[in-house]
Amino acid sequence: MAAEGVNDDSRLVSASDDHTADARLPAVATTSVSGGSKRRSGTPHSLRFLAVTAALVGIAIGAIGVAVAILVGDHSPGPQPKWSTFTPQDPGVGGERDIANYVAPLYRAAPSTQLAVVTVQNYSDTGTGTQVALRNANDGTLSALSGTTAVFNLCGLGPNCAIAGGTPSTDRLLLLRREALELSLYTFRYVHNVDNVVSILPPGRTQAVTTAKLTARPPDKAGSKSKGATLYMAVAFQRRSLQPFLNRPLTETLPEQIPPTPTTIGQAPEAELVSVLTAQALFQQKVIQAQDGSNVLVLDQLPPQ
Repeated sequence: MAAEGVNDDSRLVSASDDHTADARLPAVATTSVSGGSKRRSGTPHSLRFLAVTAALVGIAIGAIGVAVAILVGDHSPGPQPKWSTFTPQDPGVGGERDIANYVAPLYRAAPSTQLAVVTVQNYSDTGTGTQVALRNANDGTLSALSGTTAVFNLCGLGPNCAIAGGTPSTDRLLLLRREALELSLYTFRYVHNVDNVVSILPPGRTQAVTTAKLTARPPDKAGSKSKGATLYMAVAFQRRSLQPFLNRPLTETLPEQIPPTPTTIGQAPEAELVSVLTAQALFQQKVIQAQDGSNVLVLDQLPPQ
């Protein structure tokens, strides 16, 4: 719009100039001076015309300035909302610890019981020490997860890091997935040079395993036994998978400042989004020892849950 306004005013000035050029010059009085030269002087009408033209040009230039100022003012961006109310002070590993210490106490198994304590360890695809590897579901081969990986270990307050109190359930797992998502979002937003975030969940999710032998005849109830096998899970994200959510305030993704509990997570406004975002990020995890003596955190992707 500003460009069109400038062009219109340019035509206005141009038209005034053309009119001046085409106007018949007023009569000019000449008098003889020494040396035979002649002196030409303008009439009062021509001076008045030039003065009016100059005034119109000045008014046009002023109008252009006002229009530009108004247009720029209308389109200038307003103050951007903060991404979150909490901001870690350290952009490195210290920031990851700040994030863990801030997020963990907000998640409760019960009003008086924290869901898990969160600790931090960074892994890299180079150098010695523990690395993170993904197992190919087709051929079983392992490949190192490229880049720097921040690992959060969610340890429950029960034996062997299990969650104290309550029973394993789909809703409790969804709450843990929400916590893993929040840890990942904070880390990708505020911690520099982190390419992946892995959150190791507390044990306790079990799968039914039958111990009955295959026979020609179906086994009777007395000969069939079943037991629960502990499933060790992790939630793993790569930065690019969450990038769209790093460009808008956290409350647009997780509206509740105080996270729900296992009994209320199913009715939470973000429940469906958390389920969708973490469905493809669930892995079974275990630590194995490589030939050089280093530890490898192996991730096997689980079906969407």
